Amino acid sequence: MGKVFLWIAAVLLIVFTVKTQYLTSKTWEPFKQGCMAGGTATEEQCSCLSDYVHKQFSDNEVERIMQGAIRDPAMQKKVENVVRVGTRECKAP
Repeated sequence: MGKVFLWIAAVLLIVFTVKTQYLTSKTWEPFKQGCMAGGTATEEQCSCLSDYVHKQFSDNEVERIMQGAIRDPAMQKKVENVVRVGTRECKAP
């Protein structure tokens, strides 16, 4: 029985490690903080917008967006539309 618990603990440790190292967004919190720095939205609205944007774009794309490194006009238009729709959806009623 002890070996079973040891195996379960090992599997849970591996799952925890993978989740925290590889499945969490590295840009979610910086994006939220950038939103908060604007001063016109609540923390709840910025969290909602960050969730919305991260559903639409990968971490690499969000990082490029935050750096202002999007040069493709079609991608710039997509970013503007996503942020506009996300902002509308995340407004407090």
